[in-house]
Amino acid sequence: MPKKPSLPPPPPGMKYIFRAWRRDPKTGAVQYARTFGFRAWPILVPA
Repeated sequence: MPKKPSLPPPPPGMKYIFRAWRRDPKTGAVQYARTFGFRAWPILVPA
């Protein structure tokens, strides 16, 4: 079984959340993780 790529630990005061979609900051279009071969996007947010 291939090893999953791991994320670096979050900076102090931040945490990861995982979402199936996100908005492109340049165009505002919705990007779905499945379209790019992912189950979810990791997003850093304040803890």
